[in-house]
Amino acid sequence: MIIALDIGGTKIAAALVDGTKIIERRIVPSVIHSDLKQLSPTIDFLCRGWIEQAKGMGIACTGLVSDDNVHFLSAGPDKILPLKSVLFEKYQFPVVMLNDAWAAAWGEYCLGNHSEANTLVYITVSTGIGGGIIQNGTLVTSRSGISAHLGHLTVPRDQEADLLCICGRMNCVEAVASGTSIGLRASELMGRPFSCEQAFECAQQEPRLEALIDDSAAAVAQLVANIKAITGTEIVVLGGSVGLARGFRPRVQAFLNRLADIYRVSLVPPALGSDADILGAALMIQKKLEAS
Repeated sequence: MIIALDIGGTKIAAALVDGTKIIERRIVPSVIHSDLKQLSPTIDFLCRGWIEQAKGMGIACTGLVSDDNVHFLSAGPDKILPLKSVLFEKYQFPVVMLNDAWAAAWGEYCLGNHSEANTLVYITVSTGIGGGIIQNGTLVTSRSGISAHLGHLTVPRDQEADLLCICGRMNCVEAVASGTSIGLRASELMGRPFSCEQAFECAQQEPRLEALIDDSAAAVAQLVANIKAITGTEIVVLGGSVGLARGFRPRVQAFLNRLADIYRVSLVPPALGSDADILGAALMIQKKLEAS
């Protein structure tokens, strides 16, 4: 048995996994924004009764994930935790920790039935924009955690006004097309608070919102073209709450179809749905255990 965790800004999920099957799962609201000191006790609570059965733990985690530390970017500049060593010392079994989009990419690559591809890119378009890259059968990672943060590639804006990203650069795709950006830009257009979800709901009746959603889809299409140029991938998996919003993927595909043939990819939804990251984390710790 393996314990897999999905640590996000909204929720923390835990699963007891046997091979590729989730036997049991538990979910609680996240504590990383309210009280990071409660993360370890929260994990204890979620894993009660499982520790004795488990051979290891795989973690899919939001933020910058290095060999041992995780930096919860959305929680503030000082929210850095040596989570891997904390859990290893507590439970005395192997622990693997991955960025959540890396884990999702690994899960899709291993279990998604993507025509035996050896290179695959996963993009999550949600509150922010992240990614995971499988290149020639290997998950691309880095010691610092700065790897496949695809939301911080810049995209052309045509005649549109430049947008400042939280990272300090202009026109990162996250500043154009993330759920956070869509909500902020919709609020400015409509002159009142608007969420990303509301923007999608009202787009058919409001041409300005329709144009906003199109602009976001065009930015993601440019991101996909950049990724194709960098990796040569034939498959891009588009997930996340925005990526899976009704009609968004066909919009992205329509903009991709306007580009040169060399930038075309198979743009598909996640085969594993919302379980991609937690199963990817479980598979990665299983791989480590088999190699040891």
